[in-house]
Amino acid sequence: MTTIFEDNNVCVFLQETNDKSEVWLIVKNHSIPLNYLDSICRDFPRIKISNFISLKKAFDNPNVSVCIGDYKPKFAVSTSKDEMYAYIDINMTQSELESLDLNKIKTDIISALNEEGIREGINLDSISQDMESFAKVLVAKGIEPVSGKDAKVKYFQLSEKKPTIKSDGKVDNYEMNLIDKVERGGWLGEKILPTLGQPGKTVSGKTVLAKPGRDYMLKFDAKSVDEVLEEGKINLVAKFDGAVKFEQGKIGVHNHLVIDENVGYSTGNIDFDGYVTINGVVEDLFSVRATKDIFIKGKMGIGAVGTIHSVNGDISILGGVNGKKKAKLIAGRNVYVKYVNEAEIEAKGEINIGLYAFESILKGDKVILSPDKGKIVGGDIQAKHLVSANTFGNSMEKATKIQVKGFDRNKVNEELNVIKVNFNETIAKANRLKRELEILELNQDNLSEKEEFTYKGMLLTYENLIDDINKLNYDFKKLEEFLRTKGEGEVKILGSAYPKTVLDIKNLQKVISKTMAGSFYVKDNSLHLTQI
Repeated sequence: MTTIFEDNNVCVFLQETNDKSEVWLIVKNHSIPLNYLDSICRDFPRIKISNFISLKKAFDNPNVSVCIGDYKPKFAVSTSKDEMYAYIDINMTQSELESLDLNKIKTDIISALNEEGIREGINLDSISQDMESFAKVLVAKGIEPVSGKDAKVKYFQLSEKKPTIKSDGKVDNYEMNLIDKVERGGWLGEKILPTLGQPGKTVSGKTVLAKPGRDYMLKFDAKSVDEVLEEGKINLVAKFDGAVKFEQGKIGVHNHLVIDENVGYSTGNIDFDGYVTINGVVEDLFSVRATKDIFIKGKMGIGAVGTIHSVNGDISILGGVNGKKKAKLIAGRNVYVKYVNEAEIEAKGEINIGLYAFESILKGDKVILSPDKGKIVGGDIQAKHLVSANTFGNSMEKATKIQVKGFDRNKVNEELNVIKVNFNETIAKANRLKRELEILELNQDNLSEKEEFTYKGMLLTYENLIDDINKLNYDFKKLEEFLRTKGEGEVKILGSAYPKTVLDIKNLQKVISKTMAGSFYVKDNSLHLTQI
């Protein structure tokens, strides 16, 4: 037994039992208050009162020895809950601390840390004789784990279908990137694989596992795309020559037929499921049908062909059409030609012509000719909301008929609002489903048969939603084009319209009797003219 403190009122002593250092108390004067020990604890900071029931018992029963707590070491070790930090609690008065040699302090701290199994990240730089008593000092820090990097996925970017800007600054509407060609083995996408990260260590040497990076699935059409694994990366490559496509949220390769010669007696008529590029021309009486875009690159263009039909895509003809009242072009989307002479064109989207349309039948959402040189002479032009050209008719007063069916602006706005609601709802559904798919993908190697079946069903639903989003987006942009039209149907005469040009907009007619220019449009069931 060793006396720590004694006066006329109390005796506080230390008793060593079973490797424990216990603080005992004898109260001599029963009239003293409980807080009498506060000043004693300040002077002797190693006293730790932990048994308050026994403390009260000592004050209620004078001259009885009672264990009230423990005797703390001079340097007590504590760790954070995650064991990543270790601290030293200094249980000495300031004078006691200042009386010790710094090397002795550090030696005692190292000894205390070793007893508690602390051996990683020890750093005593903050230990000095200037430390304050009762201080809590950080003396060891574990190694934090480094989380793995998430997978990074990127895909081939489809070219934007827009006119080419030539070196002289002029715009060529017919040199367009309609088809993104890819050769067998060509790059279509990649995934940089996620990393596992680096494990850490606690101050006691325990391993702390790192959070691995998230993995993401590459979405591709397995029938047309291969995966090629290289160090740290998976590449997507084309299985065969073709045209790059994105359908149902997956990258793939459509069949792409490239004909290096003319379409004629040596090839016969062409009927192809996919894209068609013809580096020559289509000879008279021969036809080409394709489910996707058709690109005819021969500078001579085409003549009295049969039918050029793109079921779901665009038609682009660099050299124009000299149809001899036989050629017919039908497009599921848009048509781009340099000129058209005595031919018929039908498009579900727009018809875009560079130089002129002579004695031709043109039917589309809108018919656009070059604002600087584009001429419509003769023929029958039928559009849903807009016809625009520099010149209509000619000085010889060639009869030219321009008909714009027109639209109801309020109804188009209503349709747009419905599409917006459907678009936002579909986007929300797709995002929710995407998050659910990502959760399943993280554990894909451990999915049960039932979970795998569920996953495939969810993936198919997600792909269908992506298709719906693309369709809604296409419809939205198409209706926006209507609303950009002045009034509810418009004919833009950017240069001049000659006599015997007949304008019919929403069944309101205007026969041009003298050369004029301007924008004719229908608003409030009346035909209006404004200068451009």
